[in-house]
Amino acid sequence: MPSSPAGSPTHKPRLRSALVLALVAMAGMHAWVFFSLRQEVRQGYPDFTAFYAAGKCVRRGLGSQLYSVETQAQIQREFASGVKIRNGPLPFTHPPFEAPLFTPFASLSYSAAYWVWNGVSLLALVAFLLLMRPHIPNLRGWSEALPFLCGLAFFPVFVCLLQGQDSLLLLLLFGLGFVAMKGGRGFVAGICLGLALFRFQLVLPVMAVVLLRRGWKTVAGFAVTALGLVGVSAAVVGWGALMNYPRQLLQFSHVQAGGAMNPRVMPNLRGVVAGLAGDSNSAHVLIAMVSLALVAWAAWKWKACGPEFDLAFGLTLVVAVIVSYHLMAHDLSVLLLPLLLAAEWLLRERPLGMARWLAVAGIGILFFSPIYFLLWFRYQRFSAMFWAVALLGAGLSLALGLKNRAQLAHAARNSGA
Repeated sequence: MPSSPAGSPTHKPRLRSALVLALVAMAGMHAWVFFSLRQEVRQGYPDFTAFYAAGKCVRRGLGSQLYSVETQAQIQREFASGVKIRNGPLPFTHPPFEAPLFTPFASLSYSAAYWVWNGVSLLALVAFLLLMRPHIPNLRGWSEALPFLCGLAFFPVFVCLLQGQDSLLLLLLFGLGFVAMKGGRGFVAGICLGLALFRFQLVLPVMAVVLLRRGWKTVAGFAVTALGLVGVSAAVVGWGALMNYPRQLLQFSHVQAGGAMNPRVMPNLRGVVAGLAGDSNSAHVLIAMVSLALVAWAAWKWKACGPEFDLAFGLTLVVAVIVSYHLMAHDLSVLLLPLLLAAEWLLRERPLGMARWLAVAGIGILFFSPIYFLLWFRYQRFSAMFWAVALLGAGLSLALGLKNRAQLAHAARNSGA
């Protein structure tokens, strides 16, 4: 058994065994579903279809037609003609600079490219977990394998791998940004967050918090990287197509609003509001107002937290997920970072009260895969997962409040000594 870090709580073997068994059960459930869907994977049902088609489009010198529905349909018919659930091609909606990433995979067969890309995604997950090792010593004290089990047992990670999505690459970039920012390398952190702009709806809220905190070095690194990616995008599709990208993205969003991009199935603020009030203009105004308030609140909590950087960054990422305009199940993979940091805080501080129970409830629900399956496939109410994310955010917020009060009390005692 690995030795415990200094100051770590006394281990409870039964609790640790139950936790490991639960995580193994979740991972086993994911593996069984993955195996049962192997035929659909071969036929081209996963989201990877869009990435693979984008890579083929760029490889054939058709970059200017990257967002053409006709071109995408023609390419996808070559390898995914047996898909019965789509009326048209699965659109590539990400910024142009991401498409060249998939050109090497376009030289392989679809099935081979899918598995190689998933291998890359698993390497990104392992790299992220290794990156986080120094920041979760108490969690590792329970078991060195625990963080890796958490990764495999987290339902959004499973969905990311099943769909051949890019969310684990995003998770790694957020992890690199976290480590760089914590180490005082703001410009490097900005570069890492800038490279994550292929999911700009999740990155921009984080950068809004950084901007409100006046993290100028991080903002500078982000801006330089963003400008470079604009140049790459122009080289891929041309300036005309690049300028037209926002309009095409809105078109894709409207066309898919009743299907894959239905806001009512999104586990974020937009999904909850759309479920209650529809997707009207007044609902959009409400979403914008609450989102701005949450971003400002996250910036204020970060500023007031003093040296407790880990919880502040975790809360910022949770808020980014909540206010993200477009969010699918696999995008929740980025919550693995705040979940690990919250678990580390619980083991390190052993807190009592509401902060503890909110954090434990958020972690427990987010790691319980049957809830995802029920809400998604049986009840079609996946937006309800928003409340689990909100629980985690509330727990982190109260934890930061506890740390701030403890620091103020310590300062008062020292001043009176």
